[in-house]
Amino acid sequence: MERRTISDPGDLLATFGRSWWLILIWGAVTLLAGILTIVWPDRTIVVVAILVGIQFLVSGILRLISAFAFEDEGHRAWDVLVGLASLVVGILCLKDVFQTIAALTLIIGILWVIQGIAEFFAGVAGRSMHRGLTILMGILGFVAGVVILTYPITSIVALAWVLGVWLTAYGAMLIAAAFMVRRLAAEPA
Repeated sequence: MERRTISDPGDLLATFGRSWWLILIWGAVTLLAGILTIVWPDRTIVVVAILVGIQFLVSGILRLISAFAFEDEGHRAWDVLVGLASLVVGILCLKDVFQTIAALTLIIGILWVIQGIAEFFAGVAGRSMHRGLTILMGILGFVAGVVILTYPITSIVALAWVLGVWLTAYGAMLIAAAFMVRRLAAEPA
């Protein structure tokens, strides 16, 4: 079976042009999510915590199903262990959403501190022309992580606002791109 690829830019644009409305819908959903995140950052944080709990529950269930559904017994014990652990974590996340928020904040803070230190030393040891930028990003990441660990509640709300602004801007750009793709696809080649 031969796989056809589109190499002509006009054909590619025509293909995207026929589905411009998908880009528009995704942009509108993203824009709405951004606005809702800006308006209700506290609720957004709770929703994210609930989604994390649901994700762990579903992951645990799927892991347990796969442990017994397939003949490969070499990983069965591991799959059962990870599946059960995921179920327990999911239940704990859903049982106490605020504990989940605190844990996520702690994880983000620690991750940014470690990532900041790693980027700083990569910039110091590196020989690229972006060395200064890498060092700066490492310092900023480290400071952001320390701020999150020092002021977790304020930081997580601020992160929700930043996420909301980013989603709003990204959604607006997707909507503009959808209309641009539609217009370009309608023009003769």
